[in-house]
Amino acid sequence: MVPGRLFTWVDVDEHLAYLAAGGSWPGWLLEADAWWDQLVLTIRPDTTEDNVREWLDHAFGRGSVSGPPGELVLALDRPTGLGAEGIPVVLERVAEHATKRRVPRLVERRTTADLARTLSRPRLDGFAGDVQMIAFHSFKGGVGRTVHAVALADHLARLGHRVLLVDGDLEAPGVTWMHQAQGGTCDIGYEDVLALLHGTSGGDVQSVADIVRGYLAGQFVVSATGSGKLAILPAMRRSRLGPPRIEPVDLLTSDRSAYFLTESLAEVASVSGFDIVIIDLRAGASELSAPILLDPRVQRVFVTTLSSQSLDGTARMIRQLGVKAPALLGRDPAPAAVVTQYRLDVHDTEAEAAREALTQALDDILLVPEGDPHESELPVDAKAVTVTLVSPFRDELLALPRSWDEVVEVVRRCGLGDRVAELAPQPQPGGGDTGADGPKGVEERRNALRERAAALVFAERTGLDGALGFLSTEPLRRLIGDHRAALPVTVVVGAKGAGKTFTFARMCAAGSWSGFARKAGMQVQDDALVVPVLDPANLDQQPTGDGRTGPQDLRDRAAGGEGATRRQILKVLNDALHSQESGTDPYVWLDVWLRCMAIAGGSAPARGESFDAERELLTLGKTGKLLFVFDGLEDFLQELEGESKRVALRTLLVEVPEWLRSLRGRPLGVVVFVRRDLASWAITQNLGQFLDRYEAYALRWDAQEALRLALWVSVTAHAVREPDRDPMELSYEEIAQALRPVWGAKLGSDSSHEAWSERWVPAALADFNDQVQARDVVRFLREAAGLSAGDEQKDRLLVPTAMRNALAQCSSEKVREIGQENKRLGDLLRGLGQYASDVLMPFSAEDVGLDATGIAVLQEAGALARDTDGRYRLPEIYRHALGFRTQGRARVVRR
Repeated sequence: MVPGRLFTWVDVDEHLAYLAAGGSWPGWLLEADAWWDQLVLTIRPDTTEDNVREWLDHAFGRGSVSGPPGELVLALDRPTGLGAEGIPVVLERVAEHATKRRVPRLVERRTTADLARTLSRPRLDGFAGDVQMIAFHSFKGGVGRTVHAVALADHLARLGHRVLLVDGDLEAPGVTWMHQAQGGTCDIGYEDVLALLHGTSGGDVQSVADIVRGYLAGQFVVSATGSGKLAILPAMRRSRLGPPRIEPVDLLTSDRSAYFLTESLAEVASVSGFDIVIIDLRAGASELSAPILLDPRVQRVFVTTLSSQSLDGTARMIRQLGVKAPALLGRDPAPAAVVTQYRLDVHDTEAEAAREALTQALDDILLVPEGDPHESELPVDAKAVTVTLVSPFRDELLALPRSWDEVVEVVRRCGLGDRVAELAPQPQPGGGDTGADGPKGVEERRNALRERAAALVFAERTGLDGALGFLSTEPLRRLIGDHRAALPVTVVVGAKGAGKTFTFARMCAAGSWSGFARKAGMQVQDDALVVPVLDPANLDQQPTGDGRTGPQDLRDRAAGGEGATRRQILKVLNDALHSQESGTDPYVWLDVWLRCMAIAGGSAPARGESFDAERELLTLGKTGKLLFVFDGLEDFLQELEGESKRVALRTLLVEVPEWLRSLRGRPLGVVVFVRRDLASWAITQNLGQFLDRYEAYALRWDAQEALRLALWVSVTAHAVREPDRDPMELSYEEIAQALRPVWGAKLGSDSSHEAWSERWVPAALADFNDQVQARDVVRFLREAAGLSAGDEQKDRLLVPTAMRNALAQCSSEKVREIGQENKRLGDLLRGLGQYASDVLMPFSAEDVGLDATGIAVLQEAGALARDTDGRYRLPEIYRHALGFRTQGRARVVRR
């Protein structure tokens, strides 16, 4: 019982608390309050000074108390020769001592005999809405706590749970930085929630829940889960570092529940539709984590390595929490531990010893409820309930990448989700509707696939027929998911054929931002009428399923009658192009674009009066929210020449979004669809920064997304069976397997040495930037299905011969279209074609008359690549149209 050194009142207070927690206080001692200038002991009236002196000498060591009667002094430790110092002991006798409420803190403010007892149980055994709360904690940092929390969140979201991942590390956030590096929306953070809760009175959190729900809707992580069922509450919105202004323990006031924080987080989650909350807590024995760790209804997960410091500290932390807030067996979630960063076959013995040590510590945190009528039914051995998991070392986890998606990719590749899957229940399997059976025969299905693909080849020819639907791709899910609570102000970049006009047409067909989200299988809280400002000249204005006629009808609706026409808006732009006043002044062009938006939104300029575009737009924003959309900019610009056109386009891409972002409350939004080559031409400075800002929404198709598109087209044509899960949630291997009925396993029999079909198709259609155009994919399906008609091979819809011949046809159409959309690139390709009859590929630059500038242009477009020997190659999607033959038989091996 004798303490170590007593230097100050802090040591005295700490030792008294230790004695109280161990049940070593006498019955007459009610409370002890140590201060820098005195130690106040609250005692019962019949307690004598000798009783106090005797016990203090016993508790702090013989000779600790000095002074004459009535002047007790508790000695402090000082080196010999420095004299004696001590703390006066003041005795306060009370007849009745009011027991004050204890709150979940690691270090409690009041030192009383109650420290020997556990904290009071929460009033209810569960949380609001049956929300399950899981908290990840570690004694030391750098043990893998955050990455395993991310792994569990991702795993549960993919299984169908709606998960809220909270970055509770307010001093060294990790999840927050991943989310921000991804470009994710940070409209509200954990720090904001604490401040909002701090401002409530009487424990009413309904208003806070409504606020958080409104802003949290924009913080879903779409791409990583593929399901849009995981949202992130970052630690903070701001970039500053430092301790939080309001700490979790600041919420534990007398007018609130002792478990106010966890109960409030659960209510916020329930109101927002989540069923699981995962919290990544601050490492160490921190009060920032205490209110959550000391709620027995929270499933506590402790992460540690085999390091003795980490392992011993974790076991001690578990036992300390067990003294204060044990979990009741059968009523509270059992705690768990994860041992990380050890090498298989090298540390197996140490890992097993660590598992045993942690399991024993976890046993101490479980209690059998007293008087439980079902006590006999509960497991006697706590090991049947607690779990200690192991997560061996993986090199990929040494240096995690920056962004959320990249981290999740590493997590999945390392299988961490499977390792922590035991920590939460699996969702009940549900029977999904597989849709219509569709045509049965091979020829019927080939024809259905051909017709479906043909309808999708050109978005401008499909018009606004909502029946065609659209694949909810990863960029679209990000666009919607990041703007659930606020209208988007963004630029969507993509090459011709990437799906810009198709997406524009679907947005117009939906008519509203919420309608567009519903078509993608998602929901938003903010809504607005879609108002096309520019639309492509060749967009077919066919009636939609609900009677609307397309962009013009939407402008009419915005105007409440006859709205501005495409011709009238183009006239404003063309007049500005030829006006000396506009010229190259970005401020003038900003006014021009705002004028076009105001006119499209229903503002009509009065004759003879100046038109204040900014004022008109602000007025429109007050009457109803509008989402302006732009497409067909190439029709307005025609040839890419002239500084006036360059400034005009740059202003639309940069200044217009910045102006809209300056509006409080975001009453107006904008989505600008623009070809990548146009954006590169317009923005000559900081192009990389501009593209990075909107990279999450760029329409880009890699090999996996190309296969996903092919599967979607085949499924919606009822040419193949619908997968059991959402196509967006399927892995590469699952997509490849689902496409076997379409084109077989290989371009030949399964036992042949031909290429694997799922590798050959995207590789054959891709450029050397590893990008595939959506139009090329559907065009390939159309051509291959048509060429397969009547073939006797019935084990697949697309036969190998037809697939090879379809590639040649796709190549010809692609090169022809490039000549129409990009004259410079088209001229270079046609120039190369002149040498095809005499030159084999690979070739040297001199063989085909290419200079350094031409090589740079072709390489940037992904149309040319240099071998290690200095010669050049064309991708297959270009080579066939240009007629180049290869030296030896060409094989496509890129995946």
